[in-house]
Parts: sequence; structure tokens; C-alpha cells
Amino acid sequence: MALCLLALPIFALLGIFSLKYRKLTKDSLECLFKTVTLRKCESGLDERIKARITGSLFKHSTKTAKFVYHYYKPLTWIFIILIIWSVYEGSVGIYNYSAYGNCNGPESTGFCALDPTGKNSKTSDLNMVVPEEIILPQLQEDDPLIGPQNTQLTIIEFGCYACPYTKRAEPIVRQVLEYYEGKVNIQFKTFIIPHHKDAFNAALAANCANAQNQYEVYHNALFAIQEGLNNASYEILASKLGLDSEAFSICMENQTYTSEINEDSLQGVDAGVIGTPTFFVNKRKIVGPKPFKTFKKIINQELKK
Repeated sequence: MALCLLALPIFALLGIFSLKYRKLTKDSLECLFKTVTLRKCESGLDERIKARITGSLFKHSTKTAKFVYHYYKPLTWIFIILIIWSVYEGSVGIYNYSAYGNCNGPESTGFCALDPTGKNSKTSDLNMVVPEEIILPQLQEDDPLIGPQNTQLTIIEFGCYACPYTKRAEPIVRQVLEYYEGKVNIQFKTFIIPHHKDAFNAALAANCANAQNQYEVYHNALFAIQEGLNNASYEILASKLGLDSEAFSICMENQTYTSEINEDSLQGVDAGVIGTPTFFVNKRKIVGPKPFKTFKKIINQELKK
């Protein structure tokens, strides 16, 4: 039965192009049907396949041919199991990619054959081990919200203003806010990536802008000038956006919001964040700048709860 099952899809495919293989496909179906109905397969197809395989192997290795001849039944069942497992894993990968933008699901940044460049999953990573006990992040009253204040669902994002992948996720975040207008908002928590030169100062500047109720506009502007972030750019940006320049300068000089920035990063560490951007939709985690459809599927599920 195993050989007939193994041969059936192969002969069926080849039968599209050759009359010879159509006859073999018919024999495979007949053999499989009789075996399933507890009758003896009379076509001799399994013996013919075994003979052909061992005959080919004899040309290269007598020992291998003898081994296959004696153990061909368990070997064919191993092949069947491997094929079924491959089909299952492939199907799961295709579903995950279509739903979440990565073969391995929304939390994964691992290799995906359907996304070989990793554009949907790349993050700026920290070299750290995920803690054994995960503590999910909580909304903080002193952290600003992007979008309406009162919504059904708040997505928590751990991001870095100097991270190119966090910037890549920004248009998707905007799309989410527009699509779910009035239902969803975002709380952005700064997760400092030390090898990004201006990560801390950019986060500090965003908090100083928040002190003047200009967080969202300054947040957006920081990503717009990400490639040009430097010590001078923060006060120039504040001036352009109409902030109180003197108050902003004092805030930056005194590093007033250092503890808040560190607290955000520590929350991320406790939650198992190892790179930016990482999103939490209630208890569901999305890692990397996944496509809009990934957010849509998970948000819809969470809104129904």
C-alpha cells in the first residue's frame, strides 16, 4: 500500500504528459483501493516498483540494493510519513505567511522561504536572553497615547526612534489607526537599542515634547528625520513645531525623563522583547514591521472578545 500511495501523485503528475504513466496511475489507484478494502493487490505494481528501484541501485552499490530489497516496506512508510509531514509543515507555513506575513507566525523573525529578504520580520535586536517568566506590559497613565484617548483596544509598541525597522512599521501603524478609527490607539514605549547612537536622546526629546502636549506631532517628525538625528536636530525640530524652545532646552539638558525612558525599556525586557519594533495586542505579540493584514487579523480577533 505504501508504495502505491507514494507512487500515485508522482504518476498522476507525469500522466499529464505521458500515456504510459496514465496506465501506472490507474494501477496505483486500483492497488490502493484494494489494499484499503482488505483485498490483495493484483496489479503487481508494488513489486515492479521495488524491482526497478533495487535494479537501479545494484548498478551503484550491491549492499544498498540488498538493504532496500529486504526493508523496502518500512522504508516506503518512512517516506510516506516524511511526505505527509512536509505537506503539513508547508501548509502551515503558507497559512502563516498569508495571515501573518511570516511562515512561522506573527511572533517570529526566523527565516521564511516565502519572505527570503525578511522584510516583514527584521528588527533591531539586543543580544539578550528572553526571561523565563514573561510579564506582559501594562498601560501607563504617564505615557502618551497616539490616536483617540478612549478606545476599545490599545496596542502597546516597543520601538526605537533610531531603529530603521521601527520607522518601516510607522506607515502600517498609521494604516491601523485610520482603519480602526475610534476603536484602536497606540501607546509607544521607547525601547533603547544601545548600538543606535541617538536612541536615548531621541526618546528624551519625545518626552520633552510630550511635556508641552506635542508628543504625537514630534513623534512623527522624529521618524521623518531619522537619518539626520543628532544633538542639534532636536531643538531645531522643537522650534519648527512651535514648542517653547527654552523649556525644551532645559528639559533636554537636565535629562528630565531619564527614569521614564529606562522604565519603558525595562518593561520591554520583562515582556521578552529582544528587538524593535515589537507590538502587544492584548496578550498577542507581533514582532517586526509585519504587513497590515497581520494586524487586522489579530485586532479583529481581539475586538470580538
